[in-house]
Order: sequence, then C-alpha cells, then structure tokens
Amino acid sequence: MDNFYDALSMYYDTMQSDMDPIAWADFISMLIKRHSSIDTKTITDLGCGTGSVTIALADKGYQMTGIDSAVEMLSQASSKEGAEKVLWSAQDITDFDIGGKSDCFISTLDTVDHIMNEEALTRLFAKVGELLEDGGLFIFDAITMHHLEETLADNIFYEDYDDFTLLWVNHFDKETKVNTADLTLFGLAEDDLYERFDGELVEKYYPTGFFTDAAGKAGLTLLGTYGELKDSEPEENEERIFYVFGKKAEN
Repeated sequence: MDNFYDALSMYYDTMQSDMDPIAWADFISMLIKRHSSIDTKTITDLGCGTGSVTIALADKGYQMTGIDSAVEMLSQASSKEGAEKVLWSAQDITDFDIGGKSDCFISTLDTVDHIMNEEALTRLFAKVGELLEDGGLFIFDAITMHHLEETLADNIFYEDYDDFTLLWVNHFDKETKVNTADLTLFGLAEDDLYERFDGELVEKYYPTGFFTDAAGKAGLTLLGTYGELKDSEPEENEERIFYVFGKKAEN
C-alpha cells in the first residue's frame, strides 16, 4: 500500500458494514420504476468505490458500468463475487466517457459532496445531461446540514476492528460549509505489528438550489426528493437526501 487511500480501500467495506447494498439497490430500483419514462436497462454508477451497490444492481439485471478515479477501490470492486457482471472504468467522474449513452446515472454514499470545486460539480451535471438517454434519470444522495452540524460537528470518533483501528478528528466550518476529517488508520501488518496511515477527507455541503441550477443548465428537471431509503419526502433531521432528476423524453 503506497498511501492512505490505498490503505482506506482495504478497509472501506468494513467501515461501511452498516450499509446494506441490497437495500440501496432496491431503493434505487424503486425510484427508477417510479420516475423513469423509459425502460431502464443500463445504469452508470459515478464514484462507485468498492462497487457493493453497483454489483447489487447488476444482480437485479441492470447492465452496470462503475466509474471511479481510485484505482485501488476498483481493484477491491473487481475482486468481489458478481464483479464480472460490471464494466469497471478508472476515470474522473467530472470528465468521463462511456462510449455512448446510459438510461440512468447514479452517484451514492456522499460522492458528490467530496467534489469541492463547484465548477467541477457543474461539469458532472453537464456530462450526465449530455450522455443521459431522453427520459432517463440521474439519482444521487447528498449530506444534510443536520449531518454536518449535529452528527459530525467538531467531534472525535474511533472505530476498532480486528485488523485495524481508525481515529477520526472532525471539524465543520459553518461559514464555508466545508467538513474536514483528519483520519489516522492503524492497519495490522506482519508479526502482529501495525502500520500507520494518515490522511484527510474533505466534503462540502451543497444546498438543493445549487443542484437544481446545475441540473437545469444540463437539461435536467427535479422530479423528487426522498429521505434516506424512505418512500417519502425528507424529514427535518435526515442525514442524507436523495435527489431524482430527469431528462425530458422527446415526443
């Protein structure tokens, strides 16, 4: 492992063990059936990470493409059971090519929040609008102010597992709406010794208005917002909000 992000990829699924990829795939499939005006067969997962949700959607019969810039994350994804059903691609999700169009784009587990540059995030929407089939959907989730101000805030977290320990010192800047997590990971190595890896994860809060403006410029319209894995509108103390944008079908 050459750096912190390589180390993180090794333990990412354990850190996300409370996330049920099948439940996420079921929820996304429900949103597609409710809002899409076309028969959705192809889905492109932007920022797929280790591919758990991507593979769960492939298991439901969708033709999946998983895109991520982190090669080590894709290496973990491609080694999983069912990975052969997915086309994996190492690309920047703000500037990518899939060699055609897709019936649906998704981006899950706070991916868009880690794009710190507003122009880059706007480019992502533009690219989705360009490559999305008429009548197709763009589904993604984003963190809420409640999550940043109340759940994360200026707290310290730790997670202790059999083969690694993660320490997390968090700071949320209310003025810039930027959250910074200083992480230290101790991973079990040879001879019962531990290797230390240090890194920083940064994410930014984007209001709904930013998403609707960027999407509107890309030819996309907001079709609905949902609470986390809920068949209802977001409540006051949601940790995540799901957005469903659609591209108008030509007559």
